[in-house]
Amino acid sequence: MKNKLLITSALVAGGLTLSSVANAEISGHMRFGYAFTEGKSNANTSGTQGFNKETQIDMSTSGELSNGIGFKAGASFEAEGTFNDNDSTLRDDIDDDEGVFIELAIAEGTRLHFGQDKFNNLDDSATPVTGTALTTITDAGGDSGSDRNPSSPYGSFGIGLAHATPFGEISALYVPQNGDSGNATNHTSADIDGKMAYELKFKGNLGVEGLNVVAGINERKLDLDDEAQGTKRDGEGAVYGASYNFGSVAVGASKMKDDKETGVDKESTEYGVTFAVNDAISIGLGKMKTEQSDKTVDVEATIATVGYNLGPIAVEFNYADVENHGFTAGDVTGGSIQTVVKF
Repeated sequence: MKNKLLITSALVAGGLTLSSVANAEISGHMRFGYAFTEGKSNANTSGTQGFNKETQIDMSTSGELSNGIGFKAGASFEAEGTFNDNDSTLRDDIDDDEGVFIELAIAEGTRLHFGQDKFNNLDDSATPVTGTALTTITDAGGDSGSDRNPSSPYGSFGIGLAHATPFGEISALYVPQNGDSGNATNHTSADIDGKMAYELKFKGNLGVEGLNVVAGINERKLDLDDEAQGTKRDGEGAVYGASYNFGSVAVGASKMKDDKETGVDKESTEYGVTFAVNDAISIGLGKMKTEQSDKTVDVEATIATVGYNLGPIAVEFNYADVENHGFTAGDVTGGSIQTVVKF
C-alpha cells in the first residue's frame, strides 16, 4: 500500500524561488530470508548457510509544471547488507545508487527522462519466472557467472526518450559518460574520460494478447583519452526473447549477449515455464546456460521455484542445481526461503 503525503516546499537561492504543492508517494519493500548451499563432487565451495535481507524505500511525486507539461520525479534508497559501489569498493552503508529521475510528458504517449538507474534497460528478460529472477538463484554459494545483464549503462546519468505504441514501448537512452552515477560532491564533477554509451529497447506484445517480447541492443565506447588500450575494445550488448501466457501456464525463452570492453565475450540462454495453481500459489521451472570466451567450461543451472501470495506478504521457496559453478569444474546445489513485504 502506498502512503500519500501532502508536501509543500520552498527554495530560495540567489534570487531563485521555487514553490510547489504536490501529492507525494512513498512506497518500498523489505525482503528477508534464509539461504543455504552445498558443494557437490569437486565443488569450489564447501557450503554456506544463513540469513539475508534487503530494504528499499522509493519516493516519487507527480503533477503539472507551470507551463502545463506533466511531470514525475523520484528517488530510491536501498540497504542490503554489503554491496559494491561504482568504484568496486565494498560498503555496508545505504546504497544511494538506486537512482534519481525527472520525467516529462512531452506528448501523448511520449516521455522525456533525465536521471540515473530509473529508465528502461536491458537488465530484463522475457522468460517467465515465479518470484526471484533466475540469475539470483543460480548465484547460490557466490558468483556463479550467470549474470543476465549485458553491461547496461542505465546505472549512469543519461537522457532517455520513450514512446508507447499499440504494439509496445520503444525507448532510447543516451549516456555521455558511462560510469558516472553522480557521486561527486554537490556542484562538482568527476572526469570519466568520455566513454559514451547508448541503448535501444522494445518491450510489448506486438498486438497479440498474452505475448511478451523483449529486444534491445547497447554500445559502450571505450574512449580513454588516447591511453594504451591493449586488448580492450568498444563494448556491445544485446537481449532478445519472447514468452506467451496461455492463462494459467506461461512459457518463454531469452538470450543475452555481451561483448565486453575487456575483450571477453559472454552469452547466456534461459528457458522458463510457470504454472498458476490458483490465485495464491504459482510454481516455476527454469534452465540457464552461460558461456564465456575465456573459460573452458560453461555454467548450467536448473531452477525450481514456488511462490505463495498472502496478499501484503509473499513467500518464495527456491532451489537451484548449478553445474560448473563459477566456471570451474565443481557443482553446487542451493535453496532459499524468502519473505517479501511491500508497502
